Amino acid sequence: MKKVRNTYDHYYRYEEITSILKGYEAEFPEMVRLTALNQTPEGRNIWAIEFTDRTTGDYLDKPAYYIEANIHAGEVAGCMSAMYFLDYMFTNYKTDPEVQSLLKKYTFYMVPRVSPDGSECYLTTPDTIRSVNRLYPYSELMPGLQPKDMDGDGVIRKMRVKSPYGAWKVSDKDPRLMVKRAPDDMDGEFYNVFTEGEILDFDGYTVKSAPQKWGNDFNRNFPAMWKHESEQRGAGNYPLSNIETKTVADFIIGHKNICSIIDFHTMTGAYLYPPGIKPRSEADKADMRRYVEIGKMATQETTYPPVNAHDEYVPADARVDVGAFDDFNHFTLGIPAYTIECWDLDPRAGIPFTYPIMKDETDEEAAEHHLKYIQWIERENDGEGYLPWTKFNHPQLGEVEIGGIDYKHVVQNPPPKFLPQEVEKHTRFLLRHVKSLPMIQFHKVDVQHIDGCVYKIDAYVMNTGYLPTYITREALKLQVEQPIKVSLSGEGIAFVQGKQEQDIGQLEGYSAIVAQNVSVNGLSTEYDLPCEKRVSWIITAKEGTTLTITCHSDKVGTYKKEICV
Repeated sequence: MKKVRNTYDHYYRYEEITSILKGYEAEFPEMVRLTALNQTPEGRNIWAIEFTDRTTGDYLDKPAYYIEANIHAGEVAGCMSAMYFLDYMFTNYKTDPEVQSLLKKYTFYMVPRVSPDGSECYLTTPDTIRSVNRLYPYSELMPGLQPKDMDGDGVIRKMRVKSPYGAWKVSDKDPRLMVKRAPDDMDGEFYNVFTEGEILDFDGYTVKSAPQKWGNDFNRNFPAMWKHESEQRGAGNYPLSNIETKTVADFIIGHKNICSIIDFHTMTGAYLYPPGIKPRSEADKADMRRYVEIGKMATQETTYPPVNAHDEYVPADARVDVGAFDDFNHFTLGIPAYTIECWDLDPRAGIPFTYPIMKDETDEEAAEHHLKYIQWIERENDGEGYLPWTKFNHPQLGEVEIGGIDYKHVVQNPPPKFLPQEVEKHTRFLLRHVKSLPMIQFHKVDVQHIDGCVYKIDAYVMNTGYLPTYITREALKLQVEQPIKVSLSGEGIAFVQGKQEQDIGQLEGYSAIVAQNVSVNGLSTEYDLPCEKRVSWIITAKEGTTLTITCHSDKVGTYKKEICV
């Protein structure tokens, strides 16, 4: 790919992101609008950056592509992938014809860090955070083991404690690995293994994990079959109860030209697509086919497969997660949304994909996979990210050993030296994906002089994009998409036949055309719905009058063509 100007050897904190965004606004004031959508409880702005070539239309006058990251605060490689895309677009705008063409045709919206408070805490403390560092669902810390960096190395790892009734032992295969104790294990040293931390209200012998102190999961807080905390962990007090989730939902609802959505996450190495709330077989087949076809481009650019969130990601007997951002967009707003799970440690470590991806591991599989992680760290990351078991005098438990993998910077996010290759490949996909949006054009305009000052105007409006102008079949079911309207205007004209503004409904994209190889007769193309429609008027006008034909819908924007009679 072409050059970028910023460095990707570390994870950006809030102030660095803010500085970069303001730099783009200052450098490209004619193209960029930077807005603080809201302010978090800790006083940080939730930034949205909008950009397009405004010489060819304003932000709402074109189909738009929306990108966000860090709805899960700790998945900071997702934010870096979003920031890399911005960097690529602005660095190459003045010299790259492809970038120039994209900005002439489309509008881009981005919220690079949905949870700035949570991510800032994640990047400046040893804590792991799902979405935000606010107490939930309890208003105070609960009794039990609270994760804490006890040895002061900046990482919360594991600690093992010798015990005659311990459930773990050192593996015969590798002394760094702990394995489950067999039912007949009687001889040797045994351990109990806990998260590194301290016990609140310790009674002297009971060590039990405390409920999570920061239990909000923003990706369960959207109005898509939302359920209460008692049924869906992390759900929040009610749909969009968090300022961060309400802010992004309001933004998307308020920008009706958004045609596709990208939500950056981390861990797995896959492009997830809805539904997550029900089987894929219960969703519209055409919508599902488009997800897969676009997902093939993702695989070509990143090696990551398209994965259905319900059928291929979670086990069939697992509880269905509800309230997710991508389900909200698809099934409430009718907008297709991919959840990009950056960073593929498992395949890198030699652990192949099996479906469903999040299936429970056997004890033997878990031990084997953990060992492969350790071996990968040793082989590929110069041993950084793993601490051998090291003795430590715990203030409550006495002598323990602390060690294990740095989950935050090896498993959840790539080690910094792997960050550039991770963020770059997703930009390659985004540059292709945006081209799938609907694109309205006037195929041709015929002017027929009937008699005197009477003229017939035939305008042919076509969609040359992959996606239809209604975007998804789900949107048609929801009845959320407004029809395309075509109007004719000009000084002194009068309409003899045909309304000044005409409703032409929707136009298919070429994704609706069934193109296939047929074994006997070769190639075949079939389609039922039109990608092009004609609009006609008979008018009276003076010779030489300039007419303006305007095509508009909230989703695909506004297009104009001038003719002279």
